[in-house]
Amino acid sequence: MTHTALLRASTAAVLAASLGLVLTGCFGGADAATPSSPTPIPTMAQPIPSGDGTLLIGLVVPLSGTESALGTASLAGAELAARDIQQVGGVNGGPVHLVHADAGDASASRAAESVTALDARGVDALVGPNAQGVTPALAEAAATSGIAAVGATGEPISVDEAFSARLRSADPTLTDTRYGAESYDAVVMTALAAALAGDDGRTSVQQFLPAVTTGAVSCATYGACLDVLTTRSDIRYTGVTGQLSTGVVQVTDR
Repeated sequence: MTHTALLRASTAAVLAASLGLVLTGCFGGADAATPSSPTPIPTMAQPIPSGDGTLLIGLVVPLSGTESALGTASLAGAELAARDIQQVGGVNGGPVHLVHADAGDASASRAAESVTALDARGVDALVGPNAQGVTPALAEAAATSGIAAVGATGEPISVDEAFSARLRSADPTLTDTRYGAESYDAVVMTALAAALAGDDGRTSVQQFLPAVTTGAVSCATYGACLDVLTTRSDIRYTGVTGQLSTGVVQVTDR
């Protein structure tokens, strides 16, 4: 299974294969740990800050139709990731907010409608959906809107009972955990891109997302990657799904 494929366009949309989707929520707290300041990547120009201090991630998730169980697992994985991110200080000291749009039957038209709806809400990045046939439509819609997107296209990986239990801590009603891990990694990748950039704006997330999985220093969790960023910037997030590889597919400009 290919764990990550990045779909990019000149407007800055990025789609990383092998990752999933999310539940509406906000994770914050007064007792959150103070985050470390990341070291900018020397070979990459730092973006002009355009964020507002909150990383807003939109999820294109099948909440209805035949794949609704997979959407529920994706939501749980994303919620769990957001919770873990907040426990180590959030993103550049700010919270992660998750909002979703129903991908329904995962048709191309529904994916485009979902992206449009989330674009209107001002999301900084997109996650989902976990359906191979709709990925190109999502990528094209994201490219048109200029939003970085991360979505699963391969077969789901098997996770151990420990991680399955963590998913159920986010949603005790889960009957299927497939794509929960991919969703978890998608949210962490997005947060790490914002941490690398030092900014949660759309352009910043898009610019730094490819660097999250291509560095020399492996780190398997958000917190571990932040620790690396205190001294160097070349992280390679491996996550729950294992070693992530990156490929680039051009999306035709509109």
